[in-house]
Amino acid sequence: MNKISPNTYASFYRSTLLNDIVPFWMTHALDSADGAVNNCLDDTGRLVSTDRFLWSQGRALWTFSALYNRIEKQPEWLAVAERIFHYLLTHGRDAEGRWMFRLDDAGHVLEKDVSIFVDGFVLNGLGEYYRATRNSQAADLAIETYNKVLDRLRHPGSYNIRPYDIPAGMKNLGVSMIFSSFFHQLGIALNRSDICDEGYNLAVDLLRDFRQPSGDLYTEFVTIDHKSSDNPLTKVCVPGHVIEAMWFLIAIFEHSNQKDLIHQCGQVIQRHIELAWDDSFGGLRLAVNVEGQDEVAWPKADCKPWWVQLEALVATAYAHRYTQASWCLEWHEKIRRYAYSHYPVPTGEWTQWLDRFGNKTTTAALPVKDMFHLPRALMMLIELFENENTP
Repeated sequence: MNKISPNTYASFYRSTLLNDIVPFWMTHALDSADGAVNNCLDDTGRLVSTDRFLWSQGRALWTFSALYNRIEKQPEWLAVAERIFHYLLTHGRDAEGRWMFRLDDAGHVLEKDVSIFVDGFVLNGLGEYYRATRNSQAADLAIETYNKVLDRLRHPGSYNIRPYDIPAGMKNLGVSMIFSSFFHQLGIALNRSDICDEGYNLAVDLLRDFRQPSGDLYTEFVTIDHKSSDNPLTKVCVPGHVIEAMWFLIAIFEHSNQKDLIHQCGQVIQRHIELAWDDSFGGLRLAVNVEGQDEVAWPKADCKPWWVQLEALVATAYAHRYTQASWCLEWHEKIRRYAYSHYPVPTGEWTQWLDRFGNKTTTAALPVKDMFHLPRALMMLIELFENENTP
């Protein structure tokens, strides 16, 4: 493989972000009068539903704020973030301060607080928006959300993770993953070491608790009491979640300068890319059985969502930053070639779900197109490759 320079990668990903992805969203997502982004679009940009998923609004708040903070201080990006912030402030919570799941375009609640992930994405968006604006109302709301989430996390059974479910007596890797990162980022934004510490503790717990005792694989669910279970979900590995979690953890451990844990995360990234890669058709599969069985207790396990490939691109770049191991960029380039030959569509965005053979298929999760995984990955890749030689 001809070696591609970090500057070439950075320029390549910057071009995708600014020439393709951001124009798609600026063109198709911002015509609502209430300040929300249109989150139910097809690949052409056509609006297929006016429902407002708060999950998507929180993600979009983060993305437009991050574009302003991390790419360029464009007033139009900050203006979009401000509109989303005020929409969330006006419509997002019930009288008890719980973040809702889905609203109609008139602001009526269609589904209530059925997923703690909504709280996470809103909290993350508020933290990034605060970085851009120093808006004290955003900080106060983020802290209030943080306190409520922290209390619920300490009481298993008090929350769910729509579009999936947490079986009784189990905990979910995705919850530990997002809140380790989101708490840590919020703590940095607010200069609150106690919030950073809660994120760090979740990171350490994730690294320990979800690892299979018989090997170096991580499962999506484990029992709270760490005992074995016959539930088939405890045999499911979602490699994309593990890979995403590991680059989250690298970001946390670089803050505490724990290079041994960073290298451990790198090894986990490599193992799960190797596990997920489809040697016959290319691309990273959604889910596998850790015991090597064909039957996987996860919907659309053989499919190849766009987000899995993107998180692997970020993770390999992050691992290379600290290890300089040859496998990092070898896998990075292999995944990049697959992704760029299968997901981009003529409108500038990416299609989201492919079947095993590379054909477009329907989602197994929410019926939304979000401005999140793709622009976040591109922003991270730009930053990582522009700073390749300064770990």
